Amino acid sequence: MRITDTCRDCLLSRVRFEAELCTEDGAKIEEAVSTSSELLNSLFMDSVPAPVIASAVHRCCYRTVGAVDPYRTLKYQDTRIARDVASKIRLLISDLPSAVRAAVIGNAMDYGVMGHSIAQDFTGYFKGEFEKGLYIDDSEEIAKNSRRVVYLMDNTGEILFDRILIEELKHLGAHVTVAVKEAPILNDATLDEARDAGIEEVADHLTTTGGGAELGINLDLIPADLKDAIRQATLIISKGLANYESLSDYTGLPPVAYLLVAKCDPIAERLGVPKGALIARFIR
Repeated sequence: MRITDTCRDCLLSRVRFEAELCTEDGAKIEEAVSTSSELLNSLFMDSVPAPVIASAVHRCCYRTVGAVDPYRTLKYQDTRIARDVASKIRLLISDLPSAVRAAVIGNAMDYGVMGHSIAQDFTGYFKGEFEKGLYIDDSEEIAKNSRRVVYLMDNTGEILFDRILIEELKHLGAHVTVAVKEAPILNDATLDEARDAGIEEVADHLTTTGGGAELGINLDLIPADLKDAIRQATLIISKGLANYESLSDYTGLPPVAYLLVAKCDPIAERLGVPKGALIARFIR
């Protein structure tokens, strides 16, 4: 998926947000925004996928403010909230469709989109959305194709709900390879957060998408074990917006199930759903 003018405004708003997480020095914040904006302008072209541009811009901001993981405190906070909510709603999960619904709702734990905020009462938000159900729910196709799954995770906190879905996939006899980010970017999960969430306890294999601090997935950068897992997969479960933006550009992949909240207009328009829709869309 290619970047749009709307993406530009959103991306720079996130740069300012994460710079403010790192410093109260107004001059340093403005330097981060200015430097990142200059880089964005130089990369703003149709030939470069949106996640590649966004990753470079975020890395530029991190360098400018001298931070490795600006979202560390928020990730810790989200993990604590998600762990509490997951324990409260676990009895609602009785089968794969309900686990898919939980995993999609978990994708609301995201700081990467301008105008999107995480509900203060996430338990109440979760129960309300769970009762309403998904706008698109292809759980049946997900179940049918789940013999060998590659699960591309997204946000910290959210992965506590992904764990529930992985448990249900395992009950169906699936072999599950999980991939997280190699290095911190936004509030995406890394190996440290995945291990803390107990993902290794339920998945058959845990790896990274490679490439360092890189949003989405770049198939030219993935490690050999993930490449082999994708080659053998009967299904890729893709969580969140950046993974959708990345994978939707590729051909020749196994079937993909996109589990996400359509938090912005460009994604919603491309998917043909209302902004804010919760979806589990299977694409062969």
